[in-house]
Amino acid sequence: MTTYWAPLLHTYQPTFQDPKILKAINKECYKPLFSMLQEHENSAFSVNLNANLIDMLQEYNLSETLDIINDLRSGGKIEIVGAAKYHPILPLISQKEAKRQILLNQETHIRVFDNWNPNGFFPPELSVNSNILPLIHDLGYKWVLLSGVACPVTWPYNQIYLTSQGLKLYFRDDILSNKISFNNISAKQFVDNLQGMFNDHNEIKNNDKYVITAMDSETFGHHHKNYERLFLSKTLELINDEDDIELIFISNLDKIFPKCDNPIIPQASSWSTTEEDLKENIPYPLWNHPDNNIHQLFWKMMKSAEHLIELILNLPQSNKPIVEEYKNTARWFYDQCVCSDTTWWANPDREIWSPNLIYNGIELIMKVAINAQLALIYAGEQEFGENYYNSINTYHGFLVMELNTISQKLQDSSTKKKKEKS
Repeated sequence: MTTYWAPLLHTYQPTFQDPKILKAINKECYKPLFSMLQEHENSAFSVNLNANLIDMLQEYNLSETLDIINDLRSGGKIEIVGAAKYHPILPLISQKEAKRQILLNQETHIRVFDNWNPNGFFPPELSVNSNILPLIHDLGYKWVLLSGVACPVTWPYNQIYLTSQGLKLYFRDDILSNKISFNNISAKQFVDNLQGMFNDHNEIKNNDKYVITAMDSETFGHHHKNYERLFLSKTLELINDEDDIELIFISNLDKIFPKCDNPIIPQASSWSTTEEDLKENIPYPLWNHPDNNIHQLFWKMMKSAEHLIELILNLPQSNKPIVEEYKNTARWFYDQCVCSDTTWWANPDREIWSPNLIYNGIELIMKVAINAQLALIYAGEQEFGENYYNSINTYHGFLVMELNTISQKLQDSSTKKKKEKS
């Protein structure tokens, strides 16, 4: 019997990434990773390449990497899945904005990849809820990837679950994926795991089964040096010598495995959500934790920014070019400020902390507010936006103070630990 391995690589950088760092990541990860896949005939990787990263690769003269990716796609070694352009946590933004983000991503994919059509979908951070799944289906996607923690029923090793609309639900093996991500498993151990899965269940052992892994592309070469060779290339070589393991695109799993008749509703979650988080009803802990002041201030700022965007979009067409210019600029910055990175970097309790990267995201909201209010001023409608504009400035002040307070606490804690050791 065959174990089908369906791997996915998630490839993304925020718009405010330092160009020097982007170029370094491209040099040590993207180019060597995708070049390595060209060497293996048994390669079959689903790849999420966010549209904003495509824009950045083109802007900074790194299009050679896109050429490699296009060659891989033409050679049938990768499939490109859909996403949301600027990597928002889709359940945390409005349906209208979620739809816009997905469509913006599609526009770029259609422009860059020949004959690309919606099929598979990678929700940023695998963050979903019951409201987002129908939207993904309605935009033409056939399947969506979710974290394993989202699965509310028996694990689907040999069947495919569906939503009530017919959207296919594929669940990532979180344990194996995290072992790879954190370099806690060798290529040989991983292949042994694939071969030995469910061996203690006779009714499963003798049947075809599938396993899905998903992690950041940056795992290979950026987070772990030469890992694309030490793990991925070695794994592909080992699998090539095995008759009972086969790589497969996620999109092709339904050609082998049957669909379950009973639709399910996945749990609202992300690939960073734990069972404990679910018990506490915190489905997106790294982006909207009730005890995280920066998260809460960020979303208050975002709510006011959304109101400002609604106001300027509802302005009648103006004969003043300056009004349209400020409207378009505000809209452009708002598309970007929904990215997940701002709040992700604000998790000091998990040793994820970067005041500068947090503020890079906050600065985008401030640019939305300034340009939206200027559009209203020149349109003679400034009084409608003043409350929202002022609230953003107020929350901005609180957030900057919170950055300072947390940084001081972290420094004091570090100093105390050093004294205790000495």
